[in-house]
Amino acid sequence: MSGKPRTMAMQIAFAICIATSGAAAVEQGGSEVLIENFAFQPATLEAKVGERIVFVNRDQVPHSVVGFRNGEEAFRSAEYIDADDAYSVTLDRPGEIVIFCGLHGRMSAKIIVNQ
Repeated sequence: MSGKPRTMAMQIAFAICIATSGAAAVEQGGSEVLIENFAFQPATLEAKVGERIVFVNRDQVPHSVVGFRNGEEAFRSAEYIDADDAYSVTLDRPGEIVIFCGLHGRMSAKIIVNQ
């Protein structure tokens, strides 16, 4: 397989991996945060240290995810998470993380990380 068919096959495989990543995180004890209607759902999430959080964009416009702990950046997704794409992060220590969309500053949520 070469050229255009190979590229299309790789895109399809990548899309399948992204589409199933949220379900896999939940099955493995992780949590899913949906990005839809220009909001994070749930707006507040309680999680445990070591838990994997998957942010899934259900809007038709790109978003990004930036997390701050104690005023310092804790994590940052790629600049654009396109429609139906996902970004995941594993929480490494307890505390409160405030989440923002780097493209739409009015979007926010928080994750409370417990031991």
